[in-house]
Amino acid sequence: MNRRTFLRGACGVMLGLPFLESLLPRDAKADPAGAPRRFIAFFMCNGVNMARFFPSTSYGALTEASFGADRAIAPLVGYRDRLLIPRGIHMAPRGYGFDPTAGDDHMRGMGCKLTAQPLLEGSRYPDGISLDQFIANKINPPGTPALTLMVGARTPTVHGHISYKGSEQPVAGENNPWLAYRDLIGVRDLEEEALVRLTKRRESVLDLVSAEYEALLKKPLSKADRDKLEMHFQTVRDLEVDMGNSGLIPRALSPDRAAEIEGIDPDTVSFDAEFKKIGRMQMDILALAIASGATRSATLQWGSGAAGPIFRWDGMSHTYNHHKLSHGNTKDDDSGEEVAGYEEMLYDIDRWYMGEYVYLLDRLASYEEGGATVLDNCAVVYMNELSDGKRHDFRDLPYIIAGSCGGYFRTGQYIKVTAQSNTLNDRDAPHNKLLTTLANAVGCTEDGGGPIENFGSFGKPGEFDELKA
Repeated sequence: MNRRTFLRGACGVMLGLPFLESLLPRDAKADPAGAPRRFIAFFMCNGVNMARFFPSTSYGALTEASFGADRAIAPLVGYRDRLLIPRGIHMAPRGYGFDPTAGDDHMRGMGCKLTAQPLLEGSRYPDGISLDQFIANKINPPGTPALTLMVGARTPTVHGHISYKGSEQPVAGENNPWLAYRDLIGVRDLEEEALVRLTKRRESVLDLVSAEYEALLKKPLSKADRDKLEMHFQTVRDLEVDMGNSGLIPRALSPDRAAEIEGIDPDTVSFDAEFKKIGRMQMDILALAIASGATRSATLQWGSGAAGPIFRWDGMSHTYNHHKLSHGNTKDDDSGEEVAGYEEMLYDIDRWYMGEYVYLLDRLASYEEGGATVLDNCAVVYMNELSDGKRHDFRDLPYIIAGSCGGYFRTGQYIKVTAQSNTLNDRDAPHNKLLTTLANAVGCTEDGGGPIENFGSFGKPGEFDELKA
């Protein structure tokens, strides 16, 4: 059995396992460099409240003071030593019509963010592959694409997509956790009996792989690996129960929750009322997929560009959706009235997203491998469609990198990557350099060997060397 493998069970079901150090050859057990490196995009739309987003301290080491109570990033304080916050990055191609590309600023903020390619007339989709799919093509098992997940309503245009297999080839993010989970365990297109057992009989995927699981437990596993397996399987159980209680699975998987079978109809997964619940399920699935080696590249997109939910949970009781609030107006086209207090509402939204970002980091950090954690071997990149949503600004973009990606990144730092005194510029720090840096961080190489020189057709070649350890 390999250190990272699958349990294969009845009806063709497969369940990935986390890194198990006990199963490594004796001479390889102390080699954390052998752990795989991964990329995850944690993507939001409509920009942020720039006045309260970035650290409140000077450039350099991140401290508790950097995450002051008035900062949107305050929930991240516990991860300050594992974060890298670059400042002064602008998008390439640039917005405001500065570079030749189709589409408006919202379209460019979505379609160009992971591609650094122009949008084409007609489709308004970008002319190239996105970073997540590029990484998957390079380092995933052959034929395994990046995991593409979404939360909320998906617009059937460039506004609803950030992942692309190639020129004008959008990848629709799966916004139904039950379907994403079926893909993860290999039953969406396999035997109907598996679905019957998982739904009508209320069995768990753990029941279907029980024989191989019992055989695995008979191996000489360390206590740490046994604890890790128990945590992994408990995560699966909890996820299944959550999905059952939400009605995403036709029958509840937990017998003691049978009365809650009905829950939410699968057709409502994109509704605002389900935004938080679906998001948590999607992050559980994402963490399982990354930790088990099902993929080494993933995107999680929250909402569509120029749209977004009406936030009415966790203390928020907004009247207008995220896009309208980003403009501070009651109408999407700015023809309405100003929304009183919209800046504070945007701050609350930014801070809420940071809490969800922390939830994902917690899940990834809970998996240990090779003397580190899965999070330590990832680059989990918070990114947004825009910086200031009201201005549709493409400059001084909000980025946060969590995890050092196996020691590639210089974490615990707040770093200005532009040589200009004002970070609100479009001169010398195009975002394609960040994409290039991320591609190399996870171990991608040019077809002829050597590091990636330039990702995308806009911007400048090379990496942001300031960000590297």
